[in-house]
Amino acid sequence: MSVNITDARLALGEELVEGGISIRGGRIEKICKTALLPKADRTIDGKGLIAIPGLIDVHVHLRDMELSYKEDFSSGTLAAAAGGFTTILDMPNTKPPTNSDERLAEKITKARTAINVNVGFYASLVESALDLRKMMNAGAIAFKLYMNEPNLDAWHNDHQRLLSSMKECGSLGILVAVHAENGPDIEAIRTKCVKAGMNSVHDFLRAHAPKFELEAVHAVTDLARRAHSKVHICHLSTHRSMKEISAARNKGVKITCEATPHHLFLDSTDLNRKRRLALMVPPLRGASDARALWKAMIRGNIDMIASDHAPHSLEEKTARNVWKVSPGLPGLETTLPLLLTKVRHDEISLAALVRLLAENPARIFGLQGKGRLEAGMDGDVVLIDPKARFKIDSSKFYSKAHFSPFDGVRCVGRPVMTIVAGHVVYDRGEIVEENQGKIVARSVGA
Repeated sequence: MSVNITDARLALGEELVEGGISIRGGRIEKICKTALLPKADRTIDGKGLIAIPGLIDVHVHLRDMELSYKEDFSSGTLAAAAGGFTTILDMPNTKPPTNSDERLAEKITKARTAINVNVGFYASLVESALDLRKMMNAGAIAFKLYMNEPNLDAWHNDHQRLLSSMKECGSLGILVAVHAENGPDIEAIRTKCVKAGMNSVHDFLRAHAPKFELEAVHAVTDLARRAHSKVHICHLSTHRSMKEISAARNKGVKITCEATPHHLFLDSTDLNRKRRLALMVPPLRGASDARALWKAMIRGNIDMIASDHAPHSLEEKTARNVWKVSPGLPGLETTLPLLLTKVRHDEISLAALVRLLAENPARIFGLQGKGRLEAGMDGDVVLIDPKARFKIDSSKFYSKAHFSPFDGVRCVGRPVMTIVAGHVVYDRGEIVEENQGKIVARSVGA
């Protein structure tokens, strides 16, 4: 099967170049002027559209298994395709958790016949060096450390034991992604609030205070330095944590970080309007933090944007008891339009957007063949209409989670076609070819 994309503007480095793309056998065969493209089985007219590499979201909760009522491999990857993402990485805090090679293999087997875009899998960081090696050999892209887990006796709150696991990851050359919040302190405040009957959003924010993120970032960067391991800080939410990361980098620590659209576009005042629908961990911070994160991203200090797509049922999001609200929100279908709107307003360049959503994620997570429009790369391409105007409407999401704090936001620019290995999966609101996704693995030595 061969496909030509003709007369598009191609995002090549810092430039937009008029031309076409030839995809054959699932890979990009040639990028050139449209007139010079080889013959193909199918031709896609790209006039008026911009071609960018298939986007990569390194922080997605696909759920499935015992949580399939929230999302499953099919619905989550359809949402990814509709949002312009051709590769996503699935988190391990599922039910059951992905904390052994057997459970990882079970997850991969189930996903293989259901996914519509490419999917890689995290595994949970565990204490056993043998189990870490087994999970890596079973296909884990990276390991995830949840420092926010409310178990006061968890082994990862013993930094000497945690250091041992991180040293093993360093020797294996595999990245550790971290939810950086101080779990014991969070749990202590939560327990006091529950006992006292304190049940407000303000109480939730107090339990997840900015200082608890800073403490965890400081701890994990110090561990990474001592372990000679690579760490990635997920959903960075405060300016002070960003400064801590910059200081660690200056000391030679191998550390990267991501920001989410909700921490970039929203702040704690939005909780007054959106209430529990905008509740996540770490929570929304002040407007000054959101502005500082945006500036850090523009300067290149934040390596990538990730959606932290976390679908839940509406009942779970609207529980009256704030401590029973499931934190998180769906983001796969809103991330690109929100950012394209910023491109339209000249607040970020399209080239920077591609770096944050494709090039850097591919490089940092070792996803060979991904992240760039270039001959020999995988035929994962997204066509966007930079002039399309619409309002976000969560009732039309492909995700099972039909809610969003961005409902009603007016956007300019959206994906109109998502191509995975030369197969058109999504085309102007419709799913065309299903089950085209592949399980992706980390490149050795990445």
